[in-house]
Amino acid sequence: MPFCLYPQKFDIAAGFESEVMVLNRKKNPFWFHTNSNFSIGEFTHFTATAKVMASLSFSDFRIHGGAVIFARDGVENNIQRRDLYLQFENSWMLATLGAKKPKEVLDGLSATNQDFLMSGNARPMPGVLLEANNPFRISNTFSVQWAIAHYEMNDNRFVEGVNLHYKSFGLNVNFNETNKLTAEIQHYAQWGGTSPELGELKKGFKDFVNVFCAHTAPAYDIEGETLNKIGNHLGTYSLQYELYHTLGEFSVYYNHYIEDGSGTRLANFPDGVWGIYFKPRNSGVFSAILYEYIDTVDQSGISVGSGKDNYFSNSIYRNGWTYENNIVGMPFMIFDKEAATHGVSPYFISTRSRVHHVGITGEFNGIHWKLKSSRAKYLGTYARPLTPEWMYWYNYASLSYKIETLGTFTIRGGIDFSNRENTVVGGGLKYCHTF
Repeated sequence: MPFCLYPQKFDIAAGFESEVMVLNRKKNPFWFHTNSNFSIGEFTHFTATAKVMASLSFSDFRIHGGAVIFARDGVENNIQRRDLYLQFENSWMLATLGAKKPKEVLDGLSATNQDFLMSGNARPMPGVLLEANNPFRISNTFSVQWAIAHYEMNDNRFVEGVNLHYKSFGLNVNFNETNKLTAEIQHYAQWGGTSPELGELKKGFKDFVNVFCAHTAPAYDIEGETLNKIGNHLGTYSLQYELYHTLGEFSVYYNHYIEDGSGTRLANFPDGVWGIYFKPRNSGVFSAILYEYIDTVDQSGISVGSGKDNYFSNSIYRNGWTYENNIVGMPFMIFDKEAATHGVSPYFISTRSRVHHVGITGEFNGIHWKLKSSRAKYLGTYARPLTPEWMYWYNYASLSYKIETLGTFTIRGGIDFSNRENTVVGGGLKYCHTF
């Protein structure tokens, strides 16, 4: 008897959005372009995005596909894809082939999208991602979640053809229906590729095993070379406590950054993201508030051995934790794009910063509003401190109103103050419609 599969449901949706920005200078306010998945560049004045998504539902699984294309001025490549992916989904696994932006969490209020290493500041990279669609339940109290991926850093880099390995493992502890604790570890590693100085870097299966396990091994076939880990390794420890109360949902979290062995043993504590989030049960004018404190100043300190980590940078993979000259993770790093473009080192002007960030959102008479404000102090690097320190204050506000038959209209405003640049002021008018 022939085996046939017939879809039970087919869904398709398409959308379009565009925005025009008016600025007092050529440069956009910080929160206009930051964490926009590079749909808006620092010097963009106009952007338009088209998207289409479809899904086929079968009895035991679903297949999704999607494409998002944007066009904007003020960047090197005006027309690019954001998303281009195919997904397979069943009760326990989600497999993604291609490029797809990270899911937005915490009502879009977080400065890092609650992920120190993948904030949505850069365009999504192409690859293959396998992850738990639902946590695997061990008991009524414990469940686990996992993910593993391979990406291609296919932009114009000092080291060409860089592979990116990723994996994560998390443990959920459900004390009862209202109390939950989640602990997770993430690991990224840039490896392989071709260096203009060192030639072909190690990329065989044995090398991948060493990368996967973060084993100490000779990274390059150079006589007298010091043993090290193959590739550039980065990671995070995350801890989150969630309380579901009659007043609403509370969440407290800490995202600890790991650059090397010193970070693994918490020698760089308290570096990372400390956050608290509250979403009232009866939301109205006010529907969510968030506060985050971000610190990258310690970097395992100044020591003879491991220390002065200079986050997101690397001596071999000189573009560091960037993609298309955009910081991939926590956006409060100052990166010299001109130096990176012309191969001049160092690329990072400041990797040491302290940031206070607040986000609030709500709705009034059908108008959805959002406010974000970030106070950042940039200290430079241990090797090249900034004196005096650079102080920036980034502010953002938006008002959105949806008309069912016409679409959503959004007015945005931003103003940035600093002790070293003229004040940046910008306004934007955005239109979005889904079919």
